[in-house]
Amino acid sequence: MTGEESATTIDVERAVAFGLLTAVGGYAFFMSFDYGWFNEGNRVGPGLVPAVTGALVALISGGLLIATLLRRAPSRSEGLAQIATATTGDSALVEEEERGEDDVDMFGRTPAQRVRQLWLVTGGLLVALYLIGFVGMLPALGLFCLFASIYVERRPWLPSVLVTAASLAVAYGVFVVFLEVPLPTGYLDFGG
Repeated sequence: MTGEESATTIDVERAVAFGLLTAVGGYAFFMSFDYGWFNEGNRVGPGLVPAVTGALVALISGGLLIATLLRRAPSRSEGLAQIATATTGDSALVEEEERGEDDVDMFGRTPAQRVRQLWLVTGGLLVALYLIGFVGMLPALGLFCLFASIYVERRPWLPSVLVTAASLAVAYGVFVVFLEVPLPTGYLDFGG
């Protein structure tokens, strides 16, 4: 394959994925009209969240689809790991790339580490869902955020606690204050 041919190829998998996401987002947006965006007294209706979410997914995916169609497919050596290496000068990534081990992502995780993290997050989410009935939605969400941040991602305690508190405040503000949707409180009768 010549250099001229490779410059005109597109990443078909990405184009198909972004095309499907654009279609799903557009479908959600247009179906939201059937549910109504607002109820009596300008209260938020059941169609507002699907409308906003669908529109955002359609716009972002559509933009990424267009960008994918307008440029050539990146080669294996032009991934995020190489960009991170070039900007940070991380010699460990350079050494692995020189050895031909290009399965390391931009955070330096191997495929085995990524699979382990996926299983940990899935297990943590299942535990959090189970805990909702006992401790309530907000405490279960807080425990899950702390688990994912501190144990899975290995972040320091203080930033993890601050991000968790901000996440809980946003969740409370959106659901309880703005949407006036009662959250499950569990046996602690907290946060709903």
